[in-house]
Amino acid sequence: MKIFKRFSLLFFLSAPLFAVLFLFMGASSPTSTSSTSAVDGIRYTEHWSDGDPYTHNLLVHRYGITSEQLDGFLDSTGIPYDKSRINGKLLLEWSKQSGLDVRAIVAIAQMESSYGTAGVATMPGANMFGYGAFDSNPENAVHYNDKTAVVALTQQTIINNRNQTFKIQDEKAQRFARGTLNVATDGGVYFTDTSGSGIRRAEVMAKLNQWIDNHGGTPKAPTSVAKPRDGGGVTSSDIPTGYSLTKAINTSGYITSSYPWGQCTWFVWNRGKELGITFDPYMGNGGDWKHKVGYTTTNIPTEHSAISFSPSEAGSDPTYGHVAFVEQVRSDGTVLISESNAVGLGIISYRVFDAGTAKQFTYVIGK
Repeated sequence: MKIFKRFSLLFFLSAPLFAVLFLFMGASSPTSTSSTSAVDGIRYTEHWSDGDPYTHNLLVHRYGITSEQLDGFLDSTGIPYDKSRINGKLLLEWSKQSGLDVRAIVAIAQMESSYGTAGVATMPGANMFGYGAFDSNPENAVHYNDKTAVVALTQQTIINNRNQTFKIQDEKAQRFARGTLNVATDGGVYFTDTSGSGIRRAEVMAKLNQWIDNHGGTPKAPTSVAKPRDGGGVTSSDIPTGYSLTKAINTSGYITSSYPWGQCTWFVWNRGKELGITFDPYMGNGGDWKHKVGYTTTNIPTEHSAISFSPSEAGSDPTYGHVAFVEQVRSDGTVLISESNAVGLGIISYRVFDAGTAKQFTYVIGK
């Protein structure tokens, strides 16, 4: 992978760091716990997924933000932006299309180009997010309009290159500058500026979050509910009552050396490793795992094995199939599986199959 130095436009002086931390610690905005809920494949949290905006997962959203609240905040900045180019309605649409927290979209747009009013973003066709603009070729940004840039930025820069928090972005920029960034395991950098761009972006998010609190707040996100899935099993965001895991799932240490972040294959490979079980880094798509040479397969439900679903089997993708991890096989034959991307990219969920259904599937025994 070739790393480009992205041209970063920073037009706002940030408040002193202690003031930023003051906001982060909740003195002017309540912090939330790391608990989240998933609705239609989107993860929500009350304020922040992990305590503050700097460590907040940018793919987790605050539920119920309105276009009026966003418009009010944009106006409050005093920036003479084009309201036909960026407004609350567009921001919510971009957030839905990309999966990126709308508060992060606002922060990036402000810190990159003053909402399209400065630098490269003023060029015809260029986007306000700095996407595609490099130190050696800033004009390349004209190839990506605002909508295209948000979607591409989320997929390539945030997800594929594993820059899910502003803190991670700052830390990787520092490691890149020192020559110690391992792109194969950590992903590429978002920006190469080492002056604390992530902190400044997080500060904008904190201010927007406070504005929302002061102007009507937001309703609580609906509680995740278990729901049937075509082909058998019931999907739930929580471990079903009566079942348990041998070891808690902790995706913070999961790597993406050969499987894309958030996909079912990424999860099962890493979950196996978490429990001391090895699967080959090139097992193929989820439905291909059962055909991998050198691995034992069986139709007997086996704890801590991979369950490889053929295309369309048990609601899996009609082209690529799916793979999940068997967490528990109870004495009555029922099976608890964990899986990623069944309800949304990177979202871990659970399903239970009855004994009769479980015997229809193929289990791949790790090494």
